[in-house]
Amino acid sequence: MNFLNEFGFGGCLADDMGVGKTAQVLALLEARRVLREEDREKERRRDRETEVSGNVAKGKNGKKTSEVMQANGNVSPSLSLSLSPSLVVVPKSLVFNWKAEAAKFTPKLRVLEHTGAQRDKTTDKFDNYDVIITTYGTLRNDAVTFRDVNFDYVILDEAQAIKNATTASAKAVRLLNGSHKLALSGTPIENHLGELWSLFEFLNPGMLGASSVFKLSGEGARNPDEETRKLLAEALRPFILRRTKSQVAKELPAKVEQTLFCELEPKQRKLYN
Repeated sequence: MNFLNEFGFGGCLADDMGVGKTAQVLALLEARRVLREEDREKERRRDRETEVSGNVAKGKNGKKTSEVMQANGNVSPSLSLSLSPSLVVVPKSLVFNWKAEAAKFTPKLRVLEHTGAQRDKTTDKFDNYDVIITTYGTLRNDAVTFRDVNFDYVILDEAQAIKNATTASAKAVRLLNGSHKLALSGTPIENHLGELWSLFEFLNPGMLGASSVFKLSGEGARNPDEETRKLLAEALRPFILRRTKSQVAKELPAKVEQTLFCELEPKQRKLYN
């Protein structure tokens, strides 16, 4: 993921279920949080030094010194990008799991759940958080709102949800603006190779050409010959990481088995007896 980050490509983390895709992504987002804090501290230190040296704290047109410096190319381009929050899009059933995992493994991450009928329909609060968690359903409804936000990372969990490029979910995610993009899926291909087009059109737009060229609906994608499969595998290998449980078993901690006893409630006991 760091490799793809460095070169500006999107990628698919396709590890087997249970290997720890969520934890890996949270570790990445925590690293981004640290970077944001470092950048903010650099900006604060720069402003303090400017004031102490007696320089004017504002530049032309009333802009802050840091803003003028950035406009003049004196501030690293990563500064403004790293200050943006990241967006994680998940199925509704996984919202609680993501929040629980974040609280467990990365407690310093500021997480905002943007779901439900009572959600704030604006994005004004987004900059106060490191990670925004939303669902595919909410994204479809708020597509225009999300489109105007520049995210650091845009991450799709259970990314097979956009395997059909013509669905509202697939169209909505392609509207999102992110400096980096990731897709998580233990089954990036469920039926045929044509499903890869929709996934990579989100990750790296244009990489696989137009859908008609890729033969999204044709027999070429559904029943490719051996040469086509090899060419596609070689082309996409740098952008897909897949490891099975057997491959990472030696890196995982030993399994701990516990037997827990609990008393039946009166109603349960009555039914049981």
